[in-house]
Amino acid sequence: MADEKRQRILRAAMEVFMAYGYRRTTMDDIARRVDMSRPALYLKFPGKEAIFRDVVDMGYDEMLRDIEAGLPALNSLAAQLRHVFELWSVRPFEMIMRAPAADELMTNSYDFAKDVFERGALRLAGILANLIRAAVAKPGALQPSAEVRARIMIAAVHGFKSVARDVQDMRALVHDLVRMMVAGLPAEPVGKRN
Repeated sequence: MADEKRQRILRAAMEVFMAYGYRRTTMDDIARRVDMSRPALYLKFPGKEAIFRDVVDMGYDEMLRDIEAGLPALNSLAAQLRHVFELWSVRPFEMIMRAPAADELMTNSYDFAKDVFERGALRLAGILANLIRAAVAKPGALQPSAEVRARIMIAAVHGFKSVARDVQDMRALVHDLVRMMVAGLPAEPVGKRN
């Protein structure tokens, strides 16, 4: 399938999922939004699950590209971590909270796409671990390791979705987590002070 056509379908599907939620969205809804017939859509994707998985995967690709593009301009670990989680967690949280189907989007486990979510989190963990290692004088001496710290941060921020009262609260929780993470690191190399 031509990449442009695929992107158009996935962007339209994301809009429909945000409007109706996953359960209420039909292949007809997506086909109408992209101005094609349902049978033509089925020729491109085997079903709604496949489209949803690709929407999530596309979203992760875009977020990770944006995260990596913004990192070189930031000169402290704290600024880098805030940037990462602003794009990874705060903005998506804000987008979902504004969506008509926010309740379902926040509470559904999407077990059929679990591997896609895990793959995205692993990619993010790699970025975080690299940032943490680069910010300390002796990365090999970190206890817990940079990888474990990255996993803890991702898990904490994931949990923030269920307790944050609004976007400002979500952002404050992320900033507090970043402060705690940075404060718990051994001395940083010169030029990387926060």
